[in-house]
Amino acid sequence: MNDLNAALGTVTEIMKKYRSLYEQNEENVRYHIVNPILRSLDWNPENPEEVQPNVSTEGGVPDYALIKNGKPVLFVEAKNLSVDIEQREIMSQLARYTFSEGTKYGVLTNGAVWMLIRSFEEGTTLTERIVWKADLENEELPSVSRKLITISRSNVEQIEVLVKKVQILDEIWQSFLDEPEEMIRALTPVIQSTILQGYPDYQFEDPEIQSFLRERIKEIAPQMPELEPGPSANRVAVAPVPSGEKRMSVEGEVFQFRNYFEVLVNTGNWLIKKGKLRTSDCPVGIGRKRNLVNTQPKHKYGDDFRAPKRLSNGLWIETHYNIAMIINYARRLLERFGYPPDTLVVER
Repeated sequence: MNDLNAALGTVTEIMKKYRSLYEQNEENVRYHIVNPILRSLDWNPENPEEVQPNVSTEGGVPDYALIKNGKPVLFVEAKNLSVDIEQREIMSQLARYTFSEGTKYGVLTNGAVWMLIRSFEEGTTLTERIVWKADLENEELPSVSRKLITISRSNVEQIEVLVKKVQILDEIWQSFLDEPEEMIRALTPVIQSTILQGYPDYQFEDPEIQSFLRERIKEIAPQMPELEPGPSANRVAVAPVPSGEKRMSVEGEVFQFRNYFEVLVNTGNWLIKKGKLRTSDCPVGIGRKRNLVNTQPKHKYGDDFRAPKRLSNGLWIETHYNIAMIINYARRLLERFGYPPDTLVVER
């Protein structure tokens, strides 16, 4: 992992310094960016038993075929840095290679952004089959490494398990951020025990430690909703009704609204109109205990939604959140169906 982090740091600096070169020339992206990253993942671009460029397939000619035990296990398609690799035609190009050769996954990159895409899954679009996306320029390198390591030479044959492990860790961490008071309650006795062992002459009350933890959690997750001190802190306040109309847009489609819960409702209905967010997608979870959308207004353990709203296809969406969480959850709902978070714009 250390070698991978070092390689990512080096190529990121190179991209910054010679950005215009990589925006114009795909070959330079391959030689200066993709090849070093493949090497750090234990794929040797100079060894034809491991990496073969421009191998002809029934679906076309991918830039790289990664070989293990004499068979292609992963195709990699590289574009220049100026290319948006989430364009449908570019993703379709990679899908043709992987599907024609029967490989389960393919990788698409422009040097800065890397995407692992599942070859086929019945009833899904290409965007819905993006397993992970790693962005060297806008993401912390350890986060990028955790994703890329799933396609290393030693890991590629157990990619399903590793991808799921990455998703589980991300989901658990997000659930802590969604329900920070649970984290605070869990950490309080640990800190009390540490104090007792290391500083027995000093006594701390639980509220002192909890106040300290709230401040520290806000430092590591500054976009989290405001935490309320005291025993009611695990309850999220309903967004107040602002006076006057406001505007939001989803992929350019503008909606007027008065109450912030409508941001979630409008986002859900927009997805339904696009053919997403069907009954078969439910429940759509948010955190470990709660559902955001469900066929009935129920959370995971049977608790009722606190502020349920009916969507246009009869599904229920929970809206009992403060303003920051409403916008965050609307964006995460869009991400679940393959849309980037900035698809939603809310005027506040």
